[in-house]
Amino acid sequence: MGGPSNVAPEVEPPPASYAPPELPMGFDNPIPTYPGSSGYNPFENPSGYPSDYVSQDPYLTAAQYHHLYPSSYPPVLPTGYPVPGYQYPPYQQPPPQQQQQQQTQEILERLDRVEHKARKNKEKHNSFMKGLANLIKGKKM
Repeated sequence: MGGPSNVAPEVEPPPASYAPPELPMGFDNPIPTYPGSSGYNPFENPSGYPSDYVSQDPYLTAAQYHHLYPSSYPPVLPTGYPVPGYQYPPYQQPPPQQQQQQQTQEILERLDRVEHKARKNKEKHNSFMKGLANLIKGKKM
């Protein structure tokens, strides 16, 4: 009667083992490893792209692909915002040769008129300056 009231059962640890522990359930298939470098072929195309990829235009290839296999998504609706990037002005056809000659002739005529007016203004200015110079010379004497 002098011992403990609840006797705890003795727990014996399992014997020590140097074997690897068992895999948990569901781990029966090991992870595949990569093949060694001995399987590498430097002449093989490792990129996965076609071998003539460099000689093709990738934008043309993409356009042809999207033409043959259109997207299943609906087209994007316009938002009302301007399209990002530089907006090029619309291309205009050059005027015919005869119209271009008429424009050139009209430009030359306008240039002649401007030169004539400039010459007249210069003559008026020069005569005014001469008169002013004569007036100043006359008062000094």
